[in-house]
Amino acid sequence: MYQQRRRESRAPQYTSHDYSIAISDVMSALLYVFIVILVIFAFNMVSTEKDYHKESQEVIKEREQQEKKLKKMEAGVVELRTISSRLKEELDQRQEKTRQLLIQLLTDLQNDLQHQENLKVFIDPNHGILRLPNEILFPSGSAQFTPEGEENLRRLARVLGSHLPCYAGTVDRSERPTFCDDRRWNPGTLDAVFIEGHTDNIPLSRANPHSNNLHLSGMRAIQTFATLLRTSDDQSLLAELRNQAGQPVFGISGYGAYRPVIAHDKPTPDPANRRIDLRFFLINPKSSVAIPQIFEALDGITRTLDALK
Repeated sequence: MYQQRRRESRAPQYTSHDYSIAISDVMSALLYVFIVILVIFAFNMVSTEKDYHKESQEVIKEREQQEKKLKKMEAGVVELRTISSRLKEELDQRQEKTRQLLIQLLTDLQNDLQHQENLKVFIDPNHGILRLPNEILFPSGSAQFTPEGEENLRRLARVLGSHLPCYAGTVDRSERPTFCDDRRWNPGTLDAVFIEGHTDNIPLSRANPHSNNLHLSGMRAIQTFATLLRTSDDQSLLAELRNQAGQPVFGISGYGAYRPVIAHDKPTPDPANRRIDLRFFLINPKSSVAIPQIFEALDGITRTLDALK
């Protein structure tokens, strides 16, 4: 009995107070962990706010830079439009001046041929053409001039020789022919004179030495050119005419029936289509507006756009 009591006295004794201590320790630990987490969270929030503020400042700065670039680009566009407008206005004025010069040249040639040489020709100012009817030059189906036709070309050569030197050559040409008055003195503006042969759409007979109308028109243009040079009072004058680029002024082409004055669906012996045309081309003078200014403005806009990428 004594031993039994002794064993009972050695057994561990638990009370409700022991559980309270354990729970309190756990709660203290949890509270500590919570505080640590809260501190870390607060620290992260402060860091995030600092980073966000820094990024916001960088975004604002970047936006200001982009706005400055955009304003520069807009200014470049305005400048480019101003230069382009000036260039267009000046080119329009110069093109109109060139058109008036062409009308002046053709009208002077026609008047001199009619009043001085008693030779009637037609002009088409819109296309720069002085037209010689076929009947004053060639017999039907032939590229050989009639005696009257060769004399008519001699008259034409005299008039051309008294006008074309006033328009040919270079702009800075110093030697001025005595017959070039102030009104006609426009050196460097004549670019080319094409002698064009044309026929009607009647097929040639097999007996004709020319294979077709295209060949006939080409040979007539060649004969006209050669005869103009040969019958000129100064045979070297027309042959030596040069344009602004130093190239010979005269050229030759034959169109057969492909460019009629009056079109016909059926073969028609229309004398209006049998002709020699002298087609004059004048050069548009260069604009005084510096073209590099436009390219410089474009380069500036391009650089700004590249910087925005």
